[in-house]
Parts: sequence; structure tokens; C-alpha cells
Amino acid sequence: MSEHHRKMIRYSIAHMQFLEDQIAEIDREIAAKIQAAGLEKQWEMLQTVPGVQERSAANILAETGADMTQFRSQRNLSSWAGVCPGNNRSAGKNRSSRTTGGNPWLRGALTECAWAAAAKKDCFIREKFWRLTTKAGGKKNSALVAVAHTMVQLVYEVLRTGQPYQDRHAPPLSEQHKERLIRHHVRRLGKLGVRVHSHRPPSSTTSTPPKKRGRPRKTPLPSEPSK
Repeated sequence: MSEHHRKMIRYSIAHMQFLEDQIAEIDREIAAKIQAAGLEKQWEMLQTVPGVQERSAANILAETGADMTQFRSQRNLSSWAGVCPGNNRSAGKNRSSRTTGGNPWLRGALTECAWAAAAKKDCFIREKFWRLTTKAGGKKNSALVAVAHTMVQLVYEVLRTGQPYQDRHAPPLSEQHKERLIRHHVRRLGKLGVRVHSHRPPSSTTSTPPKKRGRPRKTPLPSEPSK
């Protein structure tokens, strides 16, 4: 390595150190402004939500404020943040629906928090993210928006109640959902050339024959005997 290359590396390292020092100074100024505004308690409570750290909590607090009475409900806050997808359902089929524009800075912060929460172990948000990703055929965009929607609901409850986030677990899966997950993973393993044999006992529930629809057929009256 020549002396010129060593000098360029030293310049790059010094520039990176300068940027890190500037970021640290800005973080200190943000923390000082939060303390001066009397929002330190709300700032710390937001950090109890999965995936929300100091910078993202400050970003959320700067966009929404600490007073949730300005929003009528969670749905109103979700729509304002731009993470409230519409419901486009026709003839029993779900069609693609886009989210509203909303606040781009708040939406960006919630999306980053959703990514962090989806990677956190022993968290119901992670289970929800991968469940929706599997249901969407591996597409993560719709699942990420759904997780961001859950995140803004948790933020709303924390700021509304003034209480830190209490961890909760996902509800237990139903037998139908378990069977669907098993069939999905068996198909995925089959595509990879792995044969899987299930040792689960057969379901004890007996299937009932479907009921026939339509008007009941009239029974013909017996004909009178001829005299």
C-alpha cells in the first residue's frame, strides 16, 4: 500500500469520526429539548414499545406530540400517519389496497421500528410479521405496513394511558391454522426435495355432510283407488 492510499484512509477515518461526533452532539441537543419541554417521561415510555429506541421515540414524539386527545381514535392516528390500509374486498376476495399518504416522517419512523420489532425474539410482532409474509407468498411490503399499523396502535395506547408497554403474547393458533401452516411448510420442503411424513393423529371431529339448499320437494299424494 502506498503512502497516498494510507493518507486517503486516514482522511476517511477522520471524516467518519467527525460525522459520529456531530450525530452524538445532535442527539444530546434533542434530549435536552425533550427535557426542557417536560416530555422526558413520555419519551422513556415510548422506548418500552418493541422496536422503538431513543431516536425513533424522539421522532415519533416530535410528530405526534404527547396529547392523544387531538386524535379521535387509533384509526384516526393511523390514517394520519399513513399506515392505515383500506379494505378492498369484493365477492369474498381481498384485493390490493394502498395506504394513504399521511405524514412521511412519522411513517418512515414507524417503518424502521417495524423492521426492528420484526427481528426481535420472543415478540408477538415478529410472529405476526412472518405469518403475514407467508400468507402473502413471501412479499414483505404488506406485512411491514401491517406491523407499522400495530406499532402506531401501541404508541397511541402508551401515550393515551401514560403507562409503559406491557408485553403480551400472540393468541394460540387454532387447529385450522395449524393444519394450514403444516401443509404450507410440507409443500415448501417438498419443493426442496425433502419428503416429510406427518405423525399427527387424525382429527377427532367428524365431518358432517353438507346441507342441500333450495326449496323442499313436495311429496306426491297417493292416488285414490279406482272404483
